[in-house]
Amino acid sequence: MYDYKKVLLKSPTPLVIVVVEDNHAIIRESNVAYKLYITDRYKLFVEDVLTDCIVNFKYRQINIDKTIYNLQIEKIEDNNFIVWFCENYQPSNEIQERLLLNMGQFDDVILLVSHDQIIFANNAYENLFGECCKIPCNIEDGFYKFIELEDENESFNYDFHEIVDIRVKIKTKDGCKWVWLRSNPIKNEKDEFISSYIILTDITNRTIDVINKKATREKFFSFISHEIKNPLNMILATMQLIERKVDQNIYPEDILKHLDLIKRNSFRIMKIVNDLSSQTKIELGYRDFNPTNQDIVCFVEDICESVRDFVDINDTSIVFDTDAEEIIVGFDCEKIEKVVINLISNSLKFRKKEGAVVLVSLTHDDKFIYIKVKDNGIGISKENMDRIFKIYERVNDDRSIIKEGTGIGLSLVRDFAKLHHGSISVKSEVGVGSEFVVKIANTLADENEIKIHYKMTKEERLQNIAVAFSDL
Repeated sequence: MYDYKKVLLKSPTPLVIVVVEDNHAIIRESNVAYKLYITDRYKLFVEDVLTDCIVNFKYRQINIDKTIYNLQIEKIEDNNFIVWFCENYQPSNEIQERLLLNMGQFDDVILLVSHDQIIFANNAYENLFGECCKIPCNIEDGFYKFIELEDENESFNYDFHEIVDIRVKIKTKDGCKWVWLRSNPIKNEKDEFISSYIILTDITNRTIDVINKKATREKFFSFISHEIKNPLNMILATMQLIERKVDQNIYPEDILKHLDLIKRNSFRIMKIVNDLSSQTKIELGYRDFNPTNQDIVCFVEDICESVRDFVDINDTSIVFDTDAEEIIVGFDCEKIEKVVINLISNSLKFRKKEGAVVLVSLTHDDKFIYIKVKDNGIGISKENMDRIFKIYERVNDDRSIIKEGTGIGLSLVRDFAKLHHGSISVKSEVGVGSEFVVKIANTLADENEIKIHYKMTKEERLQNIAVAFSDL
């Protein structure tokens, strides 16, 4: 019989002595080498494997920290065994079979290819391509046939003896999809090619997102080149006129008209920069939201009075109505001001030439405050209704009086409404008019979380309005 305590002390390889109780192997003692290589976090895992080895005499390998061990088991006495852990860098066929069995549960498509034949395909293949892969199957009759090429006369081909990492487009019964294809060769100890495993990952959603972002960037650059260059060109051209008229001693009244043009176009640039700054903060995830508890009825009515002169200049009348004299609610004053001014400005752009009216009303219930801006303008076509809240989309109807517009304003209104746990909706009929309804949560802000109390002088508000109406 072994003096296994001496064996434990002298053996340079990891080994343990186990006892089997109720058909379960429990580690009784272990040597220093075992403690060095096998950490405590694998104790239960090793005991489970040893139970299978000793009781069923079935498993002879174990993978710990990417090292494969052959298990050599010898009985010492009844229910007592000594187990050596001998390193083995090549997994057995049984381990390979178990690996392939587990691959069947993966979401990614996993293929094993040898000599142009698919010899293994997991269950994800059918989910991606909509049909089973018959094994064995020629690779040309397998996933190759789903790959869509720009040129129909070309054929998809790559050397699966080498590492491949590409994105391909496939066409299935469920429509077109994008797939991330990776291939790695498997070689023997003589560096000879044996087979290749291929992983296909469905990246359709991610790819579509990238395509959409690219389209948005293209719109952005188009927007920048057009919207900012136009007012800058107007400013430069006007400055040149002023220089000539100063040289010719033209009356100051004429120069003042040109200076007013410069001022308006400077405001247009300021409006664009402000809108872009707000939109960028939202896209980057900055939660710039500072609600305070104020009377929203008085606040919105003051805005309507402040814009009255600008509205009158554009041959339009404005009316304010409310269902309550006072409603105290938590809202971000700066953002709600931009919401109201933007919607009024939008009504002026699409007004009728005569008898134009803008009605601003405020109603409420237990859950929401409703800010409505209604006009009797030219209305919005059904085709354009789906576009008006999209960033950089400009809906300039041929019948509209104003042809300018950044395509950011209504997108910001929607985002500001969301910050207030609300939304925006629109009803419109061509030739009759439009009604925008912004709803915000009828809740109070936590006084302890209020960061900034919004204060604005009359002059500052008038300048903000002048900036907002600069493209009228």
